[in-house]
Amino acid sequence: MQRKKNSVLSLVFVVILLTVMISPRVSFAQGNGEVKVVLNGQKLNFDVKPMIINGRTMVPFRKIGESMGVVVGWNERDRTIHGRKGSIYVKLQLDNDTALVNGREIKLDVPATLKQNRTLVPLRFFSEVFGANVYWDQNTFTVTITTGLVPKHILGYYYSKSFGDFQRSLGNLSSAAFKWYTLDSSGNLISNDVSRSIFVPEGYEEALKLARENGVHTYALIFESSSERLHNILSDSVKRKALIQQIIKLTEDEGYDGVNIDFEFLREGDREYLNSFMRELHKEMSDKSKILSISLHAKTEKVDWFKGYDYETLGKYSDFVVLMAYDKSPSTPGPQAPIQWVEEVVDYTVKRIPADKVMLGIGVYGYGWTEAGSRTTWLLTRNEVDYRIRFINEAIEEYNIEPSWNETAQMPYFSFTDSEGVKHTVWYENESSIWAKLDLVRRKNLKGIAFWRLGYTTPGVWNVVNQLFRPIKYY
Repeated sequence: MQRKKNSVLSLVFVVILLTVMISPRVSFAQGNGEVKVVLNGQKLNFDVKPMIINGRTMVPFRKIGESMGVVVGWNERDRTIHGRKGSIYVKLQLDNDTALVNGREIKLDVPATLKQNRTLVPLRFFSEVFGANVYWDQNTFTVTITTGLVPKHILGYYYSKSFGDFQRSLGNLSSAAFKWYTLDSSGNLISNDVSRSIFVPEGYEEALKLARENGVHTYALIFESSSERLHNILSDSVKRKALIQQIIKLTEDEGYDGVNIDFEFLREGDREYLNSFMRELHKEMSDKSKILSISLHAKTEKVDWFKGYDYETLGKYSDFVVLMAYDKSPSTPGPQAPIQWVEEVVDYTVKRIPADKVMLGIGVYGYGWTEAGSRTTWLLTRNEVDYRIRFINEAIEEYNIEPSWNETAQMPYFSFTDSEGVKHTVWYENESSIWAKLDLVRRKNLKGIAFWRLGYTTPGVWNVVNQLFRPIKYY
């Protein structure tokens, strides 16, 4: 009998313990007073006091939303709340720990909940998703929210036929990297490789002049993708030194603020040679108060096809790096910059390079594949760049296409059969997919973004950027 009694008491104790562990930890006030919320210097007063649930500050949805300029609404039928500001749309359901942001699922630490007939939402999540900065002061139990655009470094790659887009985008840019330079077989810096459209165009001085007049840093982009040529140059200390001196002379002669090194498809065996080159170049550039950056192939913890690139060392000897987080697998039809893969690339990088030195590269284009295996570049709309390019808006109109949205990849796509009976499958970036990547930059607190390329961007793309970021200007 005693044993049975003890068993019952033990069971009751376990149930109580589990209840305490599982139940949300709720607090209306901490320390010497209640939780205070300050928005742009003004304290907000709520009819239901903010509370802390499982370590997260929860506030009335309508009050915080309308204070931030968000149009808010409530759907009684499915018990959902929604908010819209500009192109950002958020939907939360009571007691559901998954929120939708522009259709993308986001896991919440604490779901929206109903208290005293008011819907409470997680303050940090709700504020940050609409581009606000949030700071928690543990000593005073004060949440400070500042709205407005987050300053970021916004770089545009300048290549063939970029001038018109560059000119229109000057107000949106922090810097431009001019792909006008490459290497010859002897390791010398050249600017006249017409076969690869790498050359200094006639009247180039106007682009550099406009950049400086609009506070835009200018970088000479030095490109090479021949593994053999890179090996022959980087493995030879004499050629390395000569190339470095030519780069320094170029920046001084043309007044560039710095250079961007874009050495692609480096062999694994040349890893230390590239490290030496960047270390030596960084010293010379620093002595001249010039900026050194490098464009890097994307890597993840799972897959590393580019073992020649030592992220830690290259990050150490660069003022910033650009992740070319696109073209995941261009030979295979499908999304080329799915958001989950891009986040893996970012996570791999920030473990090795400080986030404030990392720029996320975004390709403002798509690919279309035919069943025969051919691949074509697709752009959102017609721009100055039109050689071997197809245009998404024109195809949609001509073939009455309704694009689909892949929730996992956070990218749009469509398929159609053209007038000649050829079937095409197209995956591409649009304003919504780019917003997801910009939000990743904000969440990971990266230095900024780099668009490949000028000549591909559209007013709609820049409109999305301008809802989250403002470009850092340097003059």
